[in-house]
Amino acid sequence: MTGNRIELEGRLLDQPEVRITPAGTPVLRFTVECGAPGEELRLGILMTGESAIAAKQLLEPGRQVKVIGRMRALKGSLKTVGALEVVAESIEQVK
Repeated sequence: MTGNRIELEGRLLDQPEVRITPAGTPVLRFTVECGAPGEELRLGILMTGESAIAAKQLLEPGRQVKVIGRMRALKGSLKTVGALEVVAESIEQVK
């Protein structure tokens, strides 16, 4: 078994988007800025299923959030080679 787990805290940059796939699955996407001071590290976050709908209710641009999930490489002709995103298992506001 390999360990692919990430836990990060960062600031939500944009308004999160929820789209529904043709199969009826909700997909939530947003971007988090999570670098150390002076770094510009932004990661795309993806969450699917009914938990995506519930998580969207907690999210507003500028808010600090905690995301737990796994990393995956982006694929496709329009994506940068080596680009990554986080597939979230849980999302919560940081107080």
